[in-house]
Amino acid sequence: MVDVVHDPAPRLIDHPGLRALYDYWDGCRQGGRLPGRQHIDPLHIPDLLPNLMLFDVAAPDELCYRLVGTALVTRLGRDPTGLPAQDGYLGKDWEKIRPDYLYVIVERRPCLRWNAVLGPRAKRLPYQRLLLPLARDGATVDMLLAGVYWLD
Repeated sequence: MVDVVHDPAPRLIDHPGLRALYDYWDGCRQGGRLPGRQHIDPLHIPDLLPNLMLFDVAAPDELCYRLVGTALVTRLGRDPTGLPAQDGYLGKDWEKIRPDYLYVIVERRPCLRWNAVLGPRAKRLPYQRLLLPLARDGATVDMLLAGVYWLD
Protein backbone atom coordinates (compact mmCIF):
# COMPACT_ATOMS: atom_id res chain seq x y z
CA MET A 1 0.00 0.00 0.00
CA VAL A 2 1.20 3.51 -0.79
CA ASP A 3 1.73 5.45 2.43
CA VAL A 4 1.72 8.99 1.00
CA VAL A 5 -0.03 10.68 -1.91
CA HIS A 6 0.90 14.21 -2.91
CA ASP A 7 -1.98 16.22 -4.35
CA PRO A 8 -4.46 13.34 -4.05
CA ALA A 9 -7.42 13.10 -6.38
CA PRO A 10 -10.57 13.34 -4.24
CA ARG A 11 -11.49 9.73 -5.12
CA LEU A 12 -8.31 8.56 -3.32
CA ILE A 13 -9.46 10.07 -0.02
CA ASP A 14 -11.42 7.11 1.29
CA HIS A 15 -12.11 8.19 4.88
CA PRO A 16 -15.47 10.03 4.91
CA GLY A 17 -14.27 12.62 7.44
CA LEU A 18 -11.18 13.46 5.40
CA ARG A 19 -13.19 13.52 2.19
CA ALA A 20 -15.67 15.95 3.81
CA LEU A 21 -12.75 18.12 4.96
CA TYR A 22 -11.22 18.12 1.48
CA ASP A 23 -14.55 18.98 -0.14
CA TYR A 24 -15.11 21.82 2.34
CA TRP A 25 -11.58 23.21 1.80
CA ASP A 26 -11.94 22.90 -1.97
CA GLY A 27 -15.28 24.74 -1.81
CA CYS A 28 -13.59 27.61 0.05
CA ARG A 29 -11.10 28.20 -2.77
CA GLN A 30 -11.92 31.14 -4.97
CA GLY A 31 -10.71 31.32 -8.55
CA GLY A 32 -7.92 28.82 -7.94
CA ARG A 33 -6.62 30.80 -4.95
CA LEU A 34 -6.04 29.09 -1.64
CA PRO A 35 -8.50 29.74 1.17
CA GLY A 36 -7.20 31.44 4.28
CA ARG A 37 -8.05 30.77 7.90
CA GLN A 38 -10.60 33.57 7.58
CA HIS A 39 -12.55 31.45 5.07
CA ILE A 40 -12.83 28.41 7.37
CA ASP A 41 -15.99 28.59 9.48
CA PRO A 42 -16.08 25.99 12.27
CA LEU A 43 -19.89 26.25 12.31
CA HIS A 44 -19.92 24.70 8.81
CA ILE A 45 -17.89 21.63 9.86
CA PRO A 46 -18.81 20.89 13.50
CA ASP A 47 -18.55 17.10 13.12
CA LEU A 48 -14.98 17.39 11.86
CA LEU A 49 -13.62 19.70 14.58
CA PRO A 50 -12.54 16.99 17.08
CA ASN A 51 -10.25 15.51 14.43
CA LEU A 52 -8.71 18.73 13.11
CA MET A 53 -5.42 20.48 13.72
CA LEU A 54 -4.16 23.89 12.69
CA PHE A 55 -0.47 24.70 12.30
CA ASP A 56 1.06 28.16 12.11
CA VAL A 57 3.73 28.40 9.42
CA ALA A 58 6.48 30.91 10.22
CA ALA A 59 8.77 29.50 7.50
CA PRO A 60 8.65 26.25 5.51
CA ASP A 61 10.53 24.44 8.26
CA GLU A 62 9.03 26.33 11.23
CA LEU A 63 5.65 24.87 12.15
CA CYS A 64 3.82 25.20 15.42
CA TYR A 65 0.65 23.48 16.62
CA ARG A 66 -1.98 26.21 16.93
CA LEU A 67 -5.03 24.05 17.63
CA VAL A 68 -5.51 20.32 18.23
CA GLY A 69 -8.97 18.76 18.26
CA THR A 70 -10.30 17.01 21.34
CA ALA A 71 -10.47 13.54 19.73
CA LEU A 72 -6.78 13.81 18.87
CA VAL A 73 -5.77 15.04 22.33
CA THR A 74 -7.76 12.26 23.99
CA ARG A 75 -6.33 9.56 21.75
CA LEU A 76 -2.74 10.78 22.00
CA GLY A 77 -2.89 11.34 25.74
CA ARG A 78 -1.53 14.90 25.55
CA ASP A 79 -2.13 18.27 23.91
CA PRO A 80 0.74 19.55 21.75
CA THR A 81 -0.87 22.99 21.22
CA GLY A 82 1.85 25.64 21.20
CA LEU A 83 4.69 23.20 20.54
CA PRO A 84 6.85 23.14 17.42
CA ALA A 85 5.62 20.36 15.12
CA GLN A 86 8.74 18.23 15.55
CA ASP A 87 8.38 18.37 19.36
CA GLY A 88 4.64 17.76 19.47
CA TYR A 89 4.60 14.82 17.07
CA LEU A 90 4.49 11.50 18.93
CA GLY A 91 5.92 9.34 16.17
CA LYS A 92 9.56 8.38 15.93
CA ASP A 93 9.55 9.11 12.21
CA TRP A 94 9.33 12.92 12.06
CA GLU A 95 12.02 12.99 9.38
CA LYS A 96 9.90 10.63 7.27
CA ILE A 97 6.76 12.79 7.43
CA ARG A 98 8.44 16.21 7.52
CA PRO A 99 8.57 16.30 3.68
CA ASP A 100 4.76 16.10 3.63
CA TYR A 101 4.51 19.42 5.45
CA LEU A 102 7.19 21.01 3.28
CA TYR A 103 5.42 19.80 0.13
CA VAL A 104 2.10 21.36 1.20
CA ILE A 105 3.78 24.66 2.09
CA VAL A 106 6.01 24.99 -0.97
CA GLU A 107 3.80 23.41 -3.63
CA ARG A 108 0.55 24.76 -2.11
CA ARG A 109 -1.16 21.39 -2.62
CA PRO A 110 -2.71 18.77 -0.30
CA CYS A 111 -0.97 15.67 1.00
CA LEU A 112 -2.59 12.43 2.19
CA ARG A 113 -0.71 9.93 4.40
CA TRP A 114 -1.30 6.63 6.15
CA ASN A 115 0.98 6.17 9.17
CA ALA A 116 1.06 5.20 12.85
CA VAL A 117 2.28 6.77 16.09
CA LEU A 118 2.71 5.40 19.59
CA GLY A 119 -0.07 6.45 21.93
CA PRO A 120 -0.56 5.91 25.65
CA ARG A 121 0.95 2.68 27.00
CA ALA A 122 3.06 2.42 23.80
CA LYS A 123 0.05 1.27 21.80
CA ARG A 124 0.50 1.58 18.01
CA LEU A 125 -2.16 3.94 16.61
CA PRO A 126 -2.59 3.74 12.82
CA TYR A 127 -4.08 6.85 11.24
CA GLN A 128 -4.86 8.60 7.99
CA ARG A 129 -3.98 12.31 7.74
CA LEU A 130 -4.83 14.99 5.20
CA LEU A 131 -2.77 18.21 5.14
CA LEU A 132 -4.28 21.24 3.40
CA PRO A 133 -2.65 24.63 2.73
CA LEU A 134 -4.20 27.88 3.93
CA ALA A 135 -3.07 31.32 2.78
CA ARG A 136 -4.42 34.59 4.14
CA ASP A 137 -3.48 36.31 0.87
CA GLY A 138 -4.60 33.39 -1.32
CA ALA A 139 -1.04 32.52 -2.34
CA THR A 140 1.54 32.37 0.48
CA VAL A 141 0.90 29.46 2.84
CA ASP A 142 0.81 30.73 6.41
CA MET A 143 -1.22 27.94 8.03
CA LEU A 144 -1.91 24.26 7.52
CA LEU A 145 -5.26 22.61 8.17
CA ALA A 146 -5.00 18.90 8.97
CA GLY A 147 -7.56 16.19 9.53
CA VAL A 148 -6.54 12.98 11.32
CA TYR A 149 -8.65 9.85 11.72
CA TRP A 150 -7.62 6.63 13.45
CA LEU A 151 -7.88 3.46 11.41
CA ASP A 152 -8.48 0.94 14.19
